[in-house]
Amino acid sequence: MQETNTTSIKVGELDFPPRKVWMKTYGCQMNYHDSERIMSHLSGMNFTKTDDQQDADLVIFNTCAVRDLANQKFYSHLGETKHLKANVEINPETGLKKDVVIAAGGCIAQTEGKDLVAKYKTLDFAFGTDVIDNIGEMVYRAYAGERKFTVTSWDRSDNYSIETKITQGTPQAFVNIIKGCDKFCSYCIVPFTRGREKSRRLQEVVTDVKRLVEYSGVQEVTLLGQNVNSFGKDNEESLAQLIMALDDVNGLQRLRYTTSHPYDVSDELVQAHAHSKKLCNHLHLPVQSGSNTVLQRMLREYTVEHYLTLLEKMRKANPKMMITSDMIAGFPNETEEEHEATLDLIRKARFDNIFSYTYSSRKGTKAARMDDVLTDDIRGRRLREIMKLQLEVQAELRAEMVGKTYRVLVDGQSIGKGMQKGIKKWQGRTSCNRIVHFEPASEDQDFMWHWVDVDIHTSTALATQGNLVKDFGKTL
Repeated sequence: MQETNTTSIKVGELDFPPRKVWMKTYGCQMNYHDSERIMSHLSGMNFTKTDDQQDADLVIFNTCAVRDLANQKFYSHLGETKHLKANVEINPETGLKKDVVIAAGGCIAQTEGKDLVAKYKTLDFAFGTDVIDNIGEMVYRAYAGERKFTVTSWDRSDNYSIETKITQGTPQAFVNIIKGCDKFCSYCIVPFTRGREKSRRLQEVVTDVKRLVEYSGVQEVTLLGQNVNSFGKDNEESLAQLIMALDDVNGLQRLRYTTSHPYDVSDELVQAHAHSKKLCNHLHLPVQSGSNTVLQRMLREYTVEHYLTLLEKMRKANPKMMITSDMIAGFPNETEEEHEATLDLIRKARFDNIFSYTYSSRKGTKAARMDDVLTDDIRGRRLREIMKLQLEVQAELRAEMVGKTYRVLVDGQSIGKGMQKGIKKWQGRTSCNRIVHFEPASEDQDFMWHWVDVDIHTSTALATQGNLVKDFGKTL
């Protein structure tokens, strides 16, 4: 019989017995990065993670304000927490009544924290995007008896310095290199939820990555920022310089970065894609619309012609480069001609994939104040047309993979559907960011976090299948 850990630790004036935290993360990779940081701080306060909300002593929602669907999911999930407070049970590990604390963090909490705490009786506290490293202090306050408080202050220091925290124990890591955004696109709430741009120093990031590689076995790093291309501009440094510096980190196999703003893609960065040995053959470059007039109303600071020239430069620098993008369907007062211009851009740009959404208004943005004649039906129809055309382009591009061999880092399993229903396969991501599936010779084989070569035999717009050619095992 396994012995249960009941050892408490002293934090300040309080005893913290072993407790469990359930955390739900919505939205972008930055939010998932923040959740890792939150968990790393909580582990020092005797919290372990649980996937069962019913089993949790602490419930945290890390929210996203960018997409309406993520918003609605959060409000629904928060409303469903009433029973956690109503049905208080004895904690079997401590013999005490569970004191369930519920918190909301992230982008929605940054702008609406006080309203959330006032509206939802079960919500004990809310905290913004710039105070996540103070989560320990906030949890301490909650378990000391203080409830219904909000912390949404901004970091006013001139320097931005952090150390990447990882808790998953995988060879992949997200490393935040810049926070905030200075663009103020007319539809975007990010500058209000994440603040103004502030970069880490280049050498600090390099040292951080070296530590992750040497001590945590990290082999693939994704550099993060709301506008990662602006990295270092206040310090006379650049993203291109950082990429080339990270090329010299022994043990680092692959390097990615996201998200980019087309206005800030420099010729120096284009050349980094030509010369870097570790930078992946993929670039996510959100365009949002194929109409110059819509781009003007969005305050995007570039034209379609400029964007297509960037793609041409990138593909010349690295012929293996695959480009993905974001697209908004039905921006306020978008005409049929403007929508057709977006379809035309998809044909010309030949995106490997796009993330497309219907426009959703965000309170406080300039677009939210625009008079708008479009209906949900029009927006939905235009989104379907965008997705249909993109899938046609995608199928053509993916067909070119057949007969070629790709190296992937295996990061999970999938279960086949349709004709292959129930068949378990392994999957991994190529350098060009495509997910590849392969079937093992035996179900007992474990390929998790192995580097493998896969020969592609079948490809559609949405799925790519291959045969295992060589297993290099785990490279630690």
